[in-house]
Amino acid sequence: MRVFLRKYFLPTITLLAMVFSMGSLGHSEVIVFDRVTTVKTPIRITVLTKRRFFPAGGSLVDIYLEDDHLRKIMTGGDGYGYLKYTPLKAGFKKVTARSNSDSASGLILVMKKSEKAIIIEIEEGFKDSLFSNEIMEDSRDAVNSMRKNYQIIYLSRFMGKSITGSWLEKQSFPESVVLRWRGPSTLAALKAKGVQLHAIIGSAAVIAEAAKLIERRYTFDKTGDGKTVKSWDEILKLLQENPPE
Repeated sequence: MRVFLRKYFLPTITLLAMVFSMGSLGHSEVIVFDRVTTVKTPIRITVLTKRRFFPAGGSLVDIYLEDDHLRKIMTGGDGYGYLKYTPLKAGFKKVTARSNSDSASGLILVMKKSEKAIIIEIEEGFKDSLFSNEIMEDSRDAVNSMRKNYQIIYLSRFMGKSITGSWLEKQSFPESVVLRWRGPSTLAALKAKGVQLHAIIGSAAVIAEAAKLIERRYTFDKTGDGKTVKSWDEILKLLQENPPE
């Protein structure tokens, strides 16, 4: 029963709490997926066009990087469209997609190959923050502190990017990319782009799947595959014991 509550019930409550905290979100017919890469390492800008809840293939989409128009593309039958991009400088790049009267934006995090990243699973990392202003403030302060030495990459297991990104913005967490968790392949893809993964903070299930890819793994759950912590302050102390080189 406890396993069931931890694995299914609590994530569901977390999701509902975040959705209700956002109120009514506008429905976009265009989605731009966040991406992470390193300088001079190419990626595919990925967009999805939809009509109501279904993919809309064959849609023309204008892609902008910051204010510069890159190209007009057409989505395939599955609604997805792609555009290759090779960044030359580190930093955040805003990508905007426009199709008819609909538009949406996403972020590309371009890291220096010497930089290191900390992965934070949103549903697990911030679940207690939903019910305590004090914990909310502690978690926000901790992430801001981490950002002084690391790049932050958010992971989402259950929620779409729109809900997740809007919730993070509303709660004043540092802006960064939000990636969908698809198992160890999500982390392997980052490493293939030259991204150095310094640590991961998440559920016991997620850090267990990351065991072969990330050495420093922290969770608020009981686990045999990483370090169980009681607070964000404890995570900061552990990171200080293993600073980036």
